[in-house]
Amino acid sequence: MPIIDIHDAKDVDEALRRIATASDDERRVQEARRLFVETLDFAYADNLIPLRGAGWRALPDAARQALPSDAQRIAARDGVSLAYIPLDAERIAASAVNAAAKAIAGMLGDDLILLFANRAGDMLHFVQPDFDFTRDTARPRLRRLVIRRGERHRTAVQQLANMWDAYGRQGVSTSDAVRQAFSVEPVTQAFFDDYRRAFDAAKQAISGFDRDPAGEERRHIFAQTLFNRLMFIYFVQRKGWLAYNGDPEYLQALWQAHQARPDADKNFYSDRLRLLFFAGLNNERSEDLTDAERTADLIGVVPFLNGGLFAMTEMDADSRVYVPDEVIQEILKKLFDKYNFTVAESTPYDQEVAVDPEMLGKVFEELVTGRHESGSYYTPREVVAFMCREALKGYLERQCPDLSTAAIAAFVDDRAAAQLPRSAKPAVSAALDDVRVVDPACGSGAYLLGMMQELLALRDALFNETDAPDPRDEYDRKLHIIGNNLYGVDKDEFAVNIAQLRLWLSLAIEYEGDSPPPLPNLDFKASAGDSLLAPAPKPILQTDMFTERIMADKLGVLKADYLRSHGGEKRRLADEIKSAESELRLALGDAAAPEGVADWRVLF
Repeated sequence: MPIIDIHDAKDVDEALRRIATASDDERRVQEARRLFVETLDFAYADNLIPLRGAGWRALPDAARQALPSDAQRIAARDGVSLAYIPLDAERIAASAVNAAAKAIAGMLGDDLILLFANRAGDMLHFVQPDFDFTRDTARPRLRRLVIRRGERHRTAVQQLANMWDAYGRQGVSTSDAVRQAFSVEPVTQAFFDDYRRAFDAAKQAISGFDRDPAGEERRHIFAQTLFNRLMFIYFVQRKGWLAYNGDPEYLQALWQAHQARPDADKNFYSDRLRLLFFAGLNNERSEDLTDAERTADLIGVVPFLNGGLFAMTEMDADSRVYVPDEVIQEILKKLFDKYNFTVAESTPYDQEVAVDPEMLGKVFEELVTGRHESGSYYTPREVVAFMCREALKGYLERQCPDLSTAAIAAFVDDRAAAQLPRSAKPAVSAALDDVRVVDPACGSGAYLLGMMQELLALRDALFNETDAPDPRDEYDRKLHIIGNNLYGVDKDEFAVNIAQLRLWLSLAIEYEGDSPPPLPNLDFKASAGDSLLAPAPKPILQTDMFTERIMADKLGVLKADYLRSHGGEKRRLADEIKSAESELRLALGDAAAPEGVADWRVLF
């Protein structure tokens, strides 16, 4: 058995590279079988499993078009089968994976590892479908290890090596070892433990803050902002939008170039990161600095993203603040470089075994100052999804009283749009478009992201059942939901910034291309303020209410335009919005909320 040390699984790493660079399906099957038989001690297998059985015609068009007629079983061990499924699609969508998993489980049983490849063969997903997650075997939880050609796959290497170690040395059953290898929880816990160690060390080493309670709190916020900025860049570099000297592993390449410079007084934060943050990713003129000669040598290819996370703060402008290179090295080499990152937010039904944007919320609400005193605790995604679905079921029952409770439950819980009467679907679609979702204590955005995922999935399910496809792509659908349906407020401005960041990342995953559009301005979608001290969000009965309504409508138009603006237009609209809000507060008179309070009538 070639693997001697699970922490140095070079054979697994090399095998995955060969699979990812294989030129065709035959070669890909050969290399995958070689990995599992020669390295991971599976037995040889070779037979076809038909995928187009009962229920084939009920699948969404995209799934039917993507799936081949057969899957190929290529290895097996103790009742666990590995099957290969090449898809005729650019992306490996959940609908196709679910359909294949159900068909193969019907022939081979539930203990499966499924290897999916996209049309180009540059994207591979090892999927373990967990049919025990729910009683509805039509919708298992999909747990994925993702391999992309040309990228490092640290997490996949470690998890597959761990899998062999579990059944090869520790005596764990093969089935349980597979489930452990495809479980995201140990990866999440390991990342958080490493994050805490690196964060505590960074706080001690960063200088330039007073050693009193106020200074220590500012140091904490500065360190957390630095970590969030770097983690955001790790997520975004997965899209290929950042490069240094042609290397898409952007921060690693930037660090290596910095280390190679002979200057004795060089400092990575001062020389490169500040330029990257404030002149590249969020510069005052809203310009793309990709071709700017001044920045090319120091920060490489950097598109303008318009992210508010990179707005310069008072602490950023403080010349006394110093971040030693040792801090950056600890963050990059002993934390972020050890893990795979994914821009996609996992759901309870579809999880990539990697660090996803939810981690931004987890680390914030674990490390925030005064967490226990303020009652800031992170809600698990399973709870978030359950509460979102229950709220939507109650809402649709009120908006569509002619529909049965069972039909609505099947639609929301199982995406079973086929059970809705055709005549009711326009009303359901209109209700989903009109819903207003408010989280008055949004924290780092768990419920806003959860509701966006639910609304997007329900709209997709509806369109899959109609003859007219949705003309908008996934990016525009998400942006429409964010702009039209979601509203969040929190007392903690830092938490609001994290919520906005996660919404930005959810959009970034959908945009395909080398030149991303500037991110939307979400200042007025997730806002800072005390929502509980505000007046009730309903009209005030007074003689000049008609005037207030006109002012509110004007604000709505301004904020809708502001969402997609940048540069001079963004600044002009921001000034107009502030002026219009002041006018509305003045019109409300004594009924207006005090400073620092989120007045629903003005804010939304």
